[in-house]
Amino acid sequence: MPIRAKWYISSAIVVGLSMLAGCLLYRWSFPDLQRYFGYLLLACLASTLKIKLPKLQGTMSVSFLFILIGVAELTDAETITLGCASALVQCLWRPRKRPTLVQVLFNVSVLATSIAGCFFVSHTLVHAENLLPLLAVAVFTYFALNTGMISLVLSLTEGAAFMKMWRQCYLWSFPYYLVGSLVAGAVIFASRTAGWKPSLLILPVMYLIYSYYRLYLLNETENDYKLA
Repeated sequence: MPIRAKWYISSAIVVGLSMLAGCLLYRWSFPDLQRYFGYLLLACLASTLKIKLPKLQGTMSVSFLFILIGVAELTDAETITLGCASALVQCLWRPRKRPTLVQVLFNVSVLATSIAGCFFVSHTLVHAENLLPLLAVAVFTYFALNTGMISLVLSLTEGAAFMKMWRQCYLWSFPYYLVGSLVAGAVIFASRTAGWKPSLLILPVMYLIYSYYRLYLLNETENDYKLA
């Protein structure tokens, strides 16, 4: 592995784990533990619904939906810890290839950094009551940070141009994030009007979206194989 890739991975792990530790030590705020653990459990379950990314060893899951919900409804400490726990489940739940410790730490750290940046940017630019603008800023920021950080390590490792790697690996997934943000908006709106428990009845819609994208990518992979 190139030395620049090693330095980048090490730096990303230090930054991400520092943010996670900072939330636990200095920004401990869990005002509604019942709601938090409810979302945490569902986020971890959603992390088992994984989609194999084309041309990559990584996966994508439905858990980002709860990150968007967390940005709008939870504290930064709740959202970051929820996201990191779901990332850990996604890495370790029935992987095709057992990940190394560095890979697990990098994935968790990338998510911690992405959530922290997403939370800060969205709440700095938009008031929490303006739900649609808040979610729009949150999904764009989260998508850019999360896919950008992973694309950068792939670029450094494989010696490819960053933008080429990003377009090839992640640009196709942006509609998936947009639809997820709409589902998150519906869940949050229902939560603010009827309470957080009844609002979760909307979540099966996300399973349908996951199923559609999974079938879509399977068809694309089969078509690529036939063309080859």
